[in-house]
Amino acid sequence: MKNLQSLKKSLTSTRNLYTIVNTMKLHATTNINQFQQAADASMQYRQVLNKALTVVMKKREMPEEVLRRSEGKTIHVVFSSDHGLCGSFNERITDYARTRIPKDEKNLLLIIGEQGLRRLEEYEVEEFFSVPQSVDGITSSVQYLLSELDELRETEKVKEIYLHYNRSTGRQGFKEHSEKLFPLDLKKIRKEDVKWKSGAQPTYYMSGERLLSDLLKQYYFITLFRTFCYSLVTENESRIASMTSAKKNIEERMEDLEMRYKRLRQDSITEEIRDITSGFHVLKKKE
Repeated sequence: MKNLQSLKKSLTSTRNLYTIVNTMKLHATTNINQFQQAADASMQYRQVLNKALTVVMKKREMPEEVLRRSEGKTIHVVFSSDHGLCGSFNERITDYARTRIPKDEKNLLLIIGEQGLRRLEEYEVEEFFSVPQSVDGITSSVQYLLSELDELRETEKVKEIYLHYNRSTGRQGFKEHSEKLFPLDLKKIRKEDVKWKSGAQPTYYMSGERLLSDLLKQYYFITLFRTFCYSLVTENESRIASMTSAKKNIEERMEDLEMRYKRLRQDSITEEIRDITSGFHVLKKKE
């Protein structure tokens, strides 16, 4: 009877775990949709910014901050997750970061996500940021990250800023990526031949310096916003894959426990019937 009670508790715990895993999987699926839509929208906006920058740069000299980049420190921003249970998502991006980020005073490290902070503890981390869990949260996180980057650029001579993140390749696969956030290759943008539907080249009447500054701010913002989206989409896809595998294992475990419980319960009932029958025969003999 004691074994039967223990088996029943195990079955109840397994069923509860199955419910939790299924809920996590559904939640991750919902998150993927909102983050993917935000990523698609941000990409379209960045294409508009590229065109606007092309128009401005064709009429202006290269900004001094873009030309002066021969020396200085490199800032690396690594995107991981706050929570586990997402397969090899965190292991792969941190292993990838180790191959890209030298451990010396010329390289500064900023980490998004507690899992990345734990796995890159051998580095001296300048700043740590939590991972936003909604599209609205991404906006405030980007603003805070940009503020920190601006402070570093004021206190340190910064040569380059790189983003390291995972990006989905579809069918629950992903690949590690590195992207240069700063400086923007304005020389390349200037040379681009943008085709306009009107057939005429757009122009502007406000201060070119002010317009360029505003466009660059928007460019940095939307690039970071899109990177957050890509990383979050990949994280949730990895979590779905992990939860799918866990769900299958739990189902097999439940099936095994249910069979054992039914067999043990049947054996218990059979034993009880035998005890009753034996007692009945004893009483009948005494009579």
